[in-house]
Amino acid sequence: MQTKRSSIGCILLACVCWSFSGLLTRLIPWNALTIAGFRALVAAVFLGAARKNYRPANTFGNWLGAFGVMATSVLFILANKFTSAANAIVLQYAMPVVVILFEAVVRKKRPSRLDALSVLVVLCGVVLCFCEGMSAEGMLGNALALGAAFTYAIVYLAARRRDCDALSYAYQGNLITAVLTLYMPFDPGVSVAATPFLAALGMGVALTLGYLFFSLGMRRGVPPVTAAIVSNIEPILNPTWCFLFLGETPGALSVAGAIVVLAAVTAYTILSAPRRPSA
Repeated sequence: MQTKRSSIGCILLACVCWSFSGLLTRLIPWNALTIAGFRALVAAVFLGAARKNYRPANTFGNWLGAFGVMATSVLFILANKFTSAANAIVLQYAMPVVVILFEAVVRKKRPSRLDALSVLVVLCGVVLCFCEGMSAEGMLGNALALGAAFTYAIVYLAARRRDCDALSYAYQGNLITAVLTLYMPFDPGVSVAATPFLAALGMGVALTLGYLFFSLGMRRGVPPVTAAIVSNIEPILNPTWCFLFLGETPGALSVAGAIVVLAAVTAYTILSAPRRPSA
């Protein structure tokens, strides 16, 4: 039981680290591709050091996970440029629905009543946030964020493959994304100002710590559905930081959606622990 709770705690800590991405993205006037590439470069350096090996692990599972990491990172930062931080992160967290559908359709694994109910409640919260950003200018950002929900599901599903290590594919995904830094000399938004570089460095460090906690939690055996639902704490914290530090106020529907998601995550975390055996 204690191992189960500590593994869930690792996933929660990972999402706390990742939740600063929306705030830091707002402080950087660079193109989204430049931001994604720079933070991935920082993360790849640190994650490679954590692995004590900078050589990629050439298995299908690791490259699948790496693709999920790369695509989610780029789509999320692009979404932040077109819609609010609240909508960008909350819509990405339609991901648990993708995970459960995959488990049910591909692996023929029937979700428990608690899993299914939790996902339905989370989905209601996501719909509320989506309705908040129905303006024409926000629709592209909303679509990108929903696309990130599918690629983010790959990150969780890949971690359960036998030929896959979460730390390795996190490193490889960031290594691939780091190629985007080649766009930096052509980005008109890049200047010698210190604040954007410090913010981008902070994004890289937060991304690294998040993947370290994530890989630890997945190695301890968190089921992908559990991890997917528990990690919905990130869409609560992400817009909260933007509100506290930048004054970006989410709309009433976004706030309502966030409350629904937080309630579902809290209830699921409490109710799921007693019903699962100790590792």
